[in-house]
Amino acid sequence: MKPIVLAYCLLQLLAAPLFAQKQKKIDPNETISADSARNAITSIVKELKRQHPGFFRYHDEADTDRYIDSVKASISAPPDQLAYFRKLKPIISRIGCLHTDLTLSEEYSAYLNSKPNLLPLRLFFSGDKAFITANYSGDNAIPIGAEVTCINGKSIKELHDKILPNIPSDGYNQTLKYQLLNNRTAHWYRSIIEVTDQFKVMINTVNGPKEFTLKGVLDKDIPKPEAMDFGTKPRLNFMVDGSLATLRILSFANSGIKRGKQDFKKFIDDAFKQLKANGTKDLILDLRDNTGGTDANAAYLCTYLMDKPYRYWDHIEVTEGVAQEVKGVATWFYKKPVKQDSLYLWQKSWMTKEFDFYQPQKPHKNAYTGKLYVLINGLCMSSCADIAAVLHHNKRAIFIGEETGGGYHGNTSGMMPHAELTFGITLSVPLQKYVNAVDPKLNIAHGTPPDVLITRTVNDIINPKDLEMEAALRLIK
Repeated sequence: MKPIVLAYCLLQLLAAPLFAQKQKKIDPNETISADSARNAITSIVKELKRQHPGFFRYHDEADTDRYIDSVKASISAPPDQLAYFRKLKPIISRIGCLHTDLTLSEEYSAYLNSKPNLLPLRLFFSGDKAFITANYSGDNAIPIGAEVTCINGKSIKELHDKILPNIPSDGYNQTLKYQLLNNRTAHWYRSIIEVTDQFKVMINTVNGPKEFTLKGVLDKDIPKPEAMDFGTKPRLNFMVDGSLATLRILSFANSGIKRGKQDFKKFIDDAFKQLKANGTKDLILDLRDNTGGTDANAAYLCTYLMDKPYRYWDHIEVTEGVAQEVKGVATWFYKKPVKQDSLYLWQKSWMTKEFDFYQPQKPHKNAYTGKLYVLINGLCMSSCADIAAVLHHNKRAIFIGEETGGGYHGNTSGMMPHAELTFGITLSVPLQKYVNAVDPKLNIAHGTPPDVLITRTVNDIINPKDLEMEAALRLIK
């Protein structure tokens, strides 16, 4: 979701002891004492409890405290930056909030990327098995599609079970975790497992298991997946073929849409005018790989897809700690959050339109009323997951693909200040809990589920097929 514009962002998220001076030079061997690491984790968690409205959305406080105590107890030696990061990362990911992020310092990341320390393979994980989908090693004897069973003495199951809890996702969702793992295998291996320049990889070949010794490669040697880097590619695409139309939306973010030299509102207005003029019977809305973006764009599209009055969001919450910070200059822009029972509800502001979206909504005069098919996958996040949930709740569409990575009931995002921690590690913390206007008893701690589930094999990755589109066309015929 797009961060809300306000002077209130001057708010200091975390207590002063958590911050560190930005480092210009990196010493990868620098450490802090074990006591300092444990105390810093205690302070970070204390502030997260005070500021993060979704901190206990999926785990209660007692369970969370037990887990954090176990992490602190595991720190027995002075950690360097990467070791400290590896202690913090699962704590942050366990919150179940894809917007809460932890990243290594820019200097340390640059240091890592300057060395050939990345696994020269891209893997496709199917459960706890992994298969080769790309080879950057230069060794042509490595068979694409073959199963990898072991890397540097660690079984694939062991690696899978170690890495997956470190990958953030909303609630208990797994589809986003696998999308991110499959797209950035080498980087997850490096950040969570080990930094090394040599990989002994056991591969099941047609002649039986064989070990390959591969040299690490540089970050620049591994192409960024298209699904994670659209560049200047147009984010919006609309096609009409007789009584069938297809609308592809790669992003709701105004910044990306402008890079693609498009205007969201004008594009959508023109597309739906054409749908109405043509009397289109079937519309395929392709939201795959849409990681979200500007809330107003997703909400605007929704007005064109609904055939009856509806609600988009139910409410937005903040913690008591954040509510207490709305004072002084901040009140020039925002009203004081209102306490309702144990909740602090964020109030409407004249600066933005976001808070209009939990008022009753009406369909647009040119709204599409024919049959709607929505293609989704694990990379459908944030505002994209919101519109999917609202359409699903109102039984407006048939969903095809896999569960959205973003939560069915909403997410925690909005204002997302960044705190610089020890070693220059950065923590991004969303301060607003968005609750969608959907059935609170359905799809708890998960995303929007598909009506038609699509699962891929390694062969579908190596020889790409548009399985979701094919399924939609079969339903239409």
